[in-house]
Amino acid sequence: MDTLDKELNVQEETRQIKKLKMYQKLVFFTLYKFKWSIITVFLLTIVAGAVFRYFQFKKSDRKFEGSITLFYTPRASEEVKPLSMNHVLGVFSRQQIFLQLIDEMHLTDKQKATLKQSIDVKLQKDHNDMFVVTGVGESDEYVKQLVYTFVMLGIRNYEEYRTAELRNFLDTRERRLFELQEYQQKQIKSEHALHQKYGIVHPFDEMNTVKKIQGEQSAKLAELNVKLTDARHRFAVAEKNYKAIPPNVIKHRGALQEYILEIRKTSRAYEKAKLMFAERNPRYVEAKSAYETVKKEFEDFKKRYQITNFEESMLLGIEGIISRYQEIEVIRNELEVSMKSLEAEMNLVKEKEKKLQHMIPEYERIVELKKTASKNISLLVEELSRVRSNIAHVPNDIIINERVVNTKSFSMFPIKILALIFIAGVFVSGLYATIVVFWDIVYGKFSGIEEAGFHKDYFDTVGVIPHDKAAFSLEQRKIINNEMFYRFILRLKNTRTLFSCSLDGSFLSSVIFDEQFTKAKRNTILVRLILESDVEKICGKMQKIGEFYYSDNGNIGVNFTDKVVQHNIDYLHGFSSGDGRGYGYGYGFAYFPVRSLSVLEPDEISSLYNVVNELKKHYQLIRISREKPFDASCILVRQLHDICDATLLYIGKRQTPRSVLRRVLKLHDEEHKVYAVLTGITDVEKIISGDYI
Repeated sequence: MDTLDKELNVQEETRQIKKLKMYQKLVFFTLYKFKWSIITVFLLTIVAGAVFRYFQFKKSDRKFEGSITLFYTPRASEEVKPLSMNHVLGVFSRQQIFLQLIDEMHLTDKQKATLKQSIDVKLQKDHNDMFVVTGVGESDEYVKQLVYTFVMLGIRNYEEYRTAELRNFLDTRERRLFELQEYQQKQIKSEHALHQKYGIVHPFDEMNTVKKIQGEQSAKLAELNVKLTDARHRFAVAEKNYKAIPPNVIKHRGALQEYILEIRKTSRAYEKAKLMFAERNPRYVEAKSAYETVKKEFEDFKKRYQITNFEESMLLGIEGIISRYQEIEVIRNELEVSMKSLEAEMNLVKEKEKKLQHMIPEYERIVELKKTASKNISLLVEELSRVRSNIAHVPNDIIINERVVNTKSFSMFPIKILALIFIAGVFVSGLYATIVVFWDIVYGKFSGIEEAGFHKDYFDTVGVIPHDKAAFSLEQRKIINNEMFYRFILRLKNTRTLFSCSLDGSFLSSVIFDEQFTKAKRNTILVRLILESDVEKICGKMQKIGEFYYSDNGNIGVNFTDKVVQHNIDYLHGFSSGDGRGYGYGYGFAYFPVRSLSVLEPDEISSLYNVVNELKKHYQLIRISREKPFDASCILVRQLHDICDATLLYIGKRQTPRSVLRRVLKLHDEEHKVYAVLTGITDVEKIISGDYI
């Protein structure tokens, strides 16, 4: 399937290429045929353009041209962009300038009417900062005055326009500056109110001081905590030792110490007396009595002051314990007082920190707004300075490059006009040629031998039938006919059925055809299609022999009168050759009735096939045709072309429409040959030379 599709595609491409080449040749042939008329149209267009330009120039006011070049060098700034060059050109093209120009120069009505067309303002080529003012007019002096006055008015209008624009911008920025200054004062008042509310002028410095003090206090607090912890520990130890001694012992420690010393003294004296004296010795008794008296007084002293559980060891280092206890207690109390004082100070600092924490965000916002306002004011002041500088520079934005207007006179036929006239000539002649070619190809008539050569890929031209008025003798016409049928017979060696198709504007020469084929010793028959309604009129006097009628004109050869021949050849009529005797081979014609001459119905096609197959048994060549020329749009042409082995077209020179020929060319295929005979040919030399072969 892929191979078949490729072959079909190749065949279709080949057909399209052939068709394209055919139309290319036909286009060139048509152009060549109408070459003199095309050249005439071209020359007439050139002459008409030249005449039109001559009268146009005579009536025109555009005889002189003058121009001035101007530089556009505005001062640029970020705030106000300079006008674009297109904007500047727009300012110079304002209606107001033309009205002022009319008043300045006191122009006439005619000059007023053409004033806008007389002035042209455009950008200088390849220069984005230059533009040219060009004026045209009848005289050199008028053009100079016109251009110079227009430039002065344009510059003045530009200065007014640009200055007004900059001043409007300046007023807007000044109002903005006033608003910013008011806003700045409002923020300053808010800052003062904040100072009064919190009683702090420099919150950031105060916050730094607070942080510094808090750091010192934290260090001091840590130190006090260490000292207080140590003091409390030592105080606990001293207090434990202090509380281990009864309070009354501590209270009467001096008396107790005296009693202990006295007891020790009397005890030593008593012990010494015991060793030295007898019990009855007065000194012994005195020592004993003194000892017991002191001891009794000591006991009475303890009872009187409720001193119990007293041990003499309690008095050892009691002063140190008491003094240490009291000393450590004082130190502890001092540290606790210092701690409370420090905590109070820290609370005060913390309260101030909280106050600052509430104040600082608002203060920062106000300071930032003040800073922004101050920055904007500074930028705005600089901007206003630049805008004022731009306003001062406006008179120097546009500089006249040439104080003298350069003028020149116009030529009646400049190169541009000549080019336009030439292009118009080419266009009109090309349009004419296109219309002529289109009309001739689409609606024209077949041109003859030359055009037949373009269709060699579609049909084979085997001969011509000269026009009756062509300058040919009878002998020449006879030679032409013999040559044509000789070539035709050579091509029809393997052809049994031939469809003879006479197109509109041509004629069908059946008699000559049959005579020539009889001379060539080939039995031939012509089957003509007629309407069933015309049978009585055309074949009324003919003899009907069964369903198939036959006449052997020379009575030589096979006689089919006695044979039983079926199918639908209803009428068969024979005719003799020129002398009535025949040439040894029969020929004749038959009529095949059909319901319509535009299309065959299926049963008619089947019947015609059977008739053709039957006739092939008795005739070497069967020709099928009809009396009237064929309309190529009817389906009958395609049907008969498919039934027959080959098709013979009769094409009339300057008679057969190309539209008919184009439709017939679609019959071309690889299975059926198409031949052509050209009728009404008058080209003697081409016929004699055989250019159509």
